[in-house]
Amino acid sequence: MPTATADDGTGLRYAVAGEGTDPPVALVNDAGLGAWAWGWQHEPLAGSRRVVTYDHRGTGESDAAAEGPFDVDTLAADLGTVLAAADAKPAHLVGFGLGGAVALRYARENGVRSLTLVGTAAGDAIDEAGLDRCYPDGADEEAVRATLPALFSDAFRDADPSLLERIVDWRRAEDAPPRARRAQTDAWLAFDPGLLYEVTTPAVVLRGTDDPAVDRATAEALADDLPRGRFEPVAGRRLAHVESSRPVNDALLDFFAEVDDDD
Repeated sequence: MPTATADDGTGLRYAVAGEGTDPPVALVNDAGLGAWAWGWQHEPLAGSRRVVTYDHRGTGESDAAAEGPFDVDTLAADLGTVLAAADAKPAHLVGFGLGGAVALRYARENGVRSLTLVGTAAGDAIDEAGLDRCYPDGADEEAVRATLPALFSDAFRDADPSLLERIVDWRRAEDAPPRARRAQTDAWLAFDPGLLYEVTTPAVVLRGTDDPAVDRATAEALADDLPRGRFEPVAGRRLAHVESSRPVNDALLDFFAEVDDDD
């Protein structure tokens, strides 16, 4: 995996799938989660498009020494660094949770093709107790396994227990350690999106129907406040884009094509 270097010297590991000539896509992850959480989108969205994923500072293979404190402005600058290194400007941005805040902040100052905001809200609108249920109290398997009901519906968990065990392993190997994850979460909780009517980029706001961290009214309000925004519910909990990956991916590809065709 190649590495982009932020202005302060922090190394940011990223990956690119696809070799197409259509406008690229960048996937921006939630607080604390490793690149595994985009595993249902990275390759499926590629083909005619290049799709970029990366680890936030302090996460996965990015600079582990970067433990915070962070703010969304710093993380948005990191996104710009990765996009420049991957030659992926302007991109369709897909941001999940904290990643949606980062994508919004980046889009205020830079040209982007579109915004897809998944399970995202301003910091003061987040259900912090619900968000905390998505993260383990420790690094042991049982602690990580205890987070699964907040991430996935009962039906998804019952359908493929072996997949859940792999997710537990991926979380233990790739997610940010507690201090860096807390710094990322704090950055999101402090996020103020400002005047959203100034963000005129085409936008879709997605929310899992049972997301414990962001309620439906909050997600709908975010879509309403974006001049070119619309809201779409997705079946599932916090990681609805994983358990409903096929309809989500189809909707994303249709949205990208719609935006590109309007040019």
